[in-house]
Amino acid sequence: MTSDGTLPAKKSLGQNFCTDARLPAEIVRRLAAEPGDAIWEIGPGTGALTEQLIATGAAVSAFEIDTRMGDELARFGDKITIHWGDVLEMDPSPLIPPGKRLLVTGNLPYYCGTAILRKLLMMRPQPDKLVFLLQDEVARKAAAKPATEAYGFLSAQVRLFAEPVLGTRFSPASFRPSPKVYSTILELRPLKLDSAESERRENALKLLSVMLGSRRKMALPLLRHAFPKAKPSWDDRFIALDISTKIRGETLPLETVISLAAQPF
Repeated sequence: MTSDGTLPAKKSLGQNFCTDARLPAEIVRRLAAEPGDAIWEIGPGTGALTEQLIATGAAVSAFEIDTRMGDELARFGDKITIHWGDVLEMDPSPLIPPGKRLLVTGNLPYYCGTAILRKLLMMRPQPDKLVFLLQDEVARKAAAKPATEAYGFLSAQVRLFAEPVLGTRFSPASFRPSPKVYSTILELRPLKLDSAESERRENALKLLSVMLGSRRKMALPLLRHAFPKAKPSWDDRFIALDISTKIRGETLPLETVISLAAQPF
């Protein structure tokens, strides 16, 4: 315990505890949870957000890696279900409650926020909504559009499977200890995709991993090299879709990439 009786944050876990009441209030508003919904909270910490999630009447499950939080979370009793461990090392899919809307939230550590975001975004079935607090730079990259400076593989993955909405930006003073960077709320509204469309978009993501891995290079030579046996050929696909042979992957609209990936490669 610190001198004021609070738990010290673990630097190794990237912990920064929220001290700003506006933050959990905005997350709860964006989640719009109702009784009968299920909420997963990633990293509840001392329970500042947990308390407000419980008040919605939804069934709350918490995923926490730091067992020191046991005493802090014990005050909620059977109002929450706690899963101890690293969510990145778990398969949470079997825990998805049938017949309920699944909402996922959390103040994600800076060092692994992107990895957690990607894992949950690609989970099947998808959550109905995700609302996270992330490092400001990560949140803005996740919401970036093609042909913008911040656009990259994370942006493409998010926009292929969800509609991103940026929320409030919070200063370091909103946390204990104060981080060196700002944080921003990111709301993701997963797209309703059938299995065939999900597969097309997953194939588009494979193309984007190649094109955005060398974002300053022209897309066509990169695809020829990475997938040389594609039929129809990449040249024929570019001609059929009226795509410039000199275009870079970072400027290709996502719908065009999905069309490029519609046939086997």
